[in-house]
Amino acid sequence: MAGIVKPFTFHCFRHSFAVLQLSKGTDIYTVSKLPGHRAIQTTQIYAKVMDKAKRDATDRIKLNF
Repeated sequence: MAGIVKPFTFHCFRHSFAVLQLSKGTDIYTVSKLPGHRAIQTTQIYAKVMDKAKRDATDRIKLNF
């Protein structure tokens, strides 16, 4: 009904949850514990998604001096 054609897995839910938590300002240590990551490095993968989103957002601003 939503037009999603990609198979949706439990991993997709975990990934989306972590990215949404980071985008709302939850600290990375807390986000790492919620899905049960043993190492913070695993959670940092999701933080890289947020870094790209931030870069993309700032690239949208064009200043003409």
